Amino acid sequence: MNEVLIVEDHPFVAEATKRLLSANYPLLNAVVLTNADDAVKAVSDPHRAWHRILLDLDVPGAHGLSVAAEVQKQGLAGISCVVTGNMRSDYIDAIEKMGFLGYIGKGIEVREFADSLALIFVGDRSFPSDDTCPFTRADSPRITLRQREVLDLVRCGCNSKEIGRRLHLSPGTVNNHINALMAALEVNSRSHAVGRAIELGMLSMHAETRSAWY
Repeated sequence: MNEVLIVEDHPFVAEATKRLLSANYPLLNAVVLTNADDAVKAVSDPHRAWHRILLDLDVPGAHGLSVAAEVQKQGLAGISCVVTGNMRSDYIDAIEKMGFLGYIGKGIEVREFADSLALIFVGDRSFPSDDTCPFTRADSPRITLRQREVLDLVRCGCNSKEIGRRLHLSPGTVNNHINALMAALEVNSRSHAVGRAIELGMLSMHAETRSAWY
């Protein structure tokens, strides 16, 4: 039986979504997970073939777009849709750029919600219009691949000298990268830069390990 993954920690919303799917797609089996760690394990499991993934961004353990980034990393963005009460326009733009099928707000009317899901389940895209996105922010900051590598090593607890050794850079160059990162992310500390990058989906939830660093 085809499975639909619902990542949702609110029991009422999860049950309502399951009932809607059962009524309209009786051949699909809904699996509900309530936290980020379980969701990441599920989308990373090579033995699971998900038909669709419905993802709330604000489940316990998630940081901004962190779980969405893991879904994209596993190549599952094209079968996934964000279903959330968080209608930030920068998040919506980022999810669309990641290649997700849609972004559905929990606050819309039931009929509209069902119609949006219907589009998702036939493989069409469904994103809200600009007038339904009140929390408008500037475009998300961009960082380079090298800056992301530096930031991932900061997350691992490395100082500038250690990062420089692993990436074959001088400590001064590392500090320049970190200062540029903090400015781009509008934070004033290394730890805040890491947290902000995870929130925006620039870093995965788990530190990467690259043999080239060692």
